[in-house]
Amino acid sequence: MKKKSALLFITVLLGIVCVVLCALRLSEPAPLPPEAPAEKAAAPAEAPQSPPSAAPEETPHRHSFDPETGACSLCGFVCDHSAGFDAEHRCLSCRWQCTNRIHDRETALCPVCGEAFRHHFGMDGICDVCGAEAPLCFSELPDRYFEPSGHEGRHFREIITDAAGKEYEIAVWLPWDYSEDVKYNVVVLMHGDGGEAADWTDEPEKTYRGEIEFRHVYDRIVEERLCDPFLIVGIPNAGFKYPPAGEAFLRELLLPHIARHYSTYLGDGSPEALRAGREHLAVGGLSRGSMYTYSCVMPLCLDIVGNFCCFSNGDNNRVWAQLNSEQNKAWPIRSYVASYGLEDEIQVGVAHRAVYRGICTNVERVTDGENARMLAIGAGHNFIMWTASLYDALLLMF
Repeated sequence: MKKKSALLFITVLLGIVCVVLCALRLSEPAPLPPEAPAEKAAAPAEAPQSPPSAAPEETPHRHSFDPETGACSLCGFVCDHSAGFDAEHRCLSCRWQCTNRIHDRETALCPVCGEAFRHHFGMDGICDVCGAEAPLCFSELPDRYFEPSGHEGRHFREIITDAAGKEYEIAVWLPWDYSEDVKYNVVVLMHGDGGEAADWTDEPEKTYRGEIEFRHVYDRIVEERLCDPFLIVGIPNAGFKYPPAGEAFLRELLLPHIARHYSTYLGDGSPEALRAGREHLAVGGLSRGSMYTYSCVMPLCLDIVGNFCCFSNGDNNRVWAQLNSEQNKAWPIRSYVASYGLEDEIQVGVAHRAVYRGICTNVERVTDGENARMLAIGAGHNFIMWTASLYDALLLMF
């Protein structure tokens, strides 16, 4: 009986405990449902990239590239210009335009774009671009200057007729790479006694070194890029002995003809155009032609001629006064080159040096060593001397 009572008591006690535990469980706050895992944030969309342009955009300044590093000295932009250059010397990659302000002393080529860039020698014989010394020949020219070159220019004769119907034969030489896209300096040359216009171009001249032709000298100068582009015109100058016949020939017939038919700085050949292009025109001659340059061209044509080359002879001791006249004193002389042969001293050397000194001493705008030079050539009164004289003069004038 006692066992049944104890069992009942335990059963009841366990029931009470269960009820209490259930009550306690029900009183606890219901657990929150588990949070849903946060969604992964989407990566920001990349901005669309524009395809690379064919060439960099133009910079607000003009690149100034160092030819050794290829870097612009202003912004540091680097380009090796390996894409090449167009006809205007503009890089096909960075669009920089090569200014050709430097060139190799030996080849005269621009180290950046490879363009042929000619030397610019002053009367001191030094190139103002690269500092190279002019290869002047104060004696005889080397053999190669009398031999045909790999690039021979054109040479031919022309007949020009004045208003009265009188005909004149002139001789013309053009460089092998002559182009209407390039403007050329013009050199008008007069022959000596007994000579002819073609003496200055293709007429073979007998010398103690065999027959020579001036055109081969010009071809070599062009090949070696020794001066700016030029063309040669030899003229018959017998009438220049009687001014103003020579003046009229130049002003009214020859120079307008050259302007109309060749690419020069002489414009349309009008008086205004001739005056505008005078710094790109030289007139001179040998022996008698030199004398006519002093007596006719210098005093009468200074407004249209800016350069003079006088070889072997000069007898006008008053030319300096004519250059200082009212009609001439406003016109500058860009260059004046004279020469005499050391073996020709007694005949004409003394007189010619006196003319040169008179001009340099009395004409303020002519200064020895600056825009004037007297060459002493180790030869006589002959074509060996005159080829060397003209060679040197072309380098110094242009």
